[in-house]
Amino acid sequence: AGLATGMVTSWALSVMLVKVLHGVFDPAPESLAVPWSYLTVVVASAVVSTAIAGAAAIRSARALNVELLRSA
Repeated sequence: AGLATGMVTSWALSVMLVKVLHGVFDPAPESLAVPWSYLTVVVASAVVSTAIAGAAAIRSARALNVELLRSA
């Protein structure tokens, strides 16, 4: 949900900035330039890091507390 909200918000801000700064650019851009490869890498790294953190949390939640104290 956070990823989708961030994407929609950033798209709306980008469109607004292009419209507001239309007179500043010479020549004005016809459309937004989207760095798809960069966005793909960012989304993939966010998904992978979330999956790794979730797996680590599940693994530590399944461990018995007594075993954790003995290993320390």
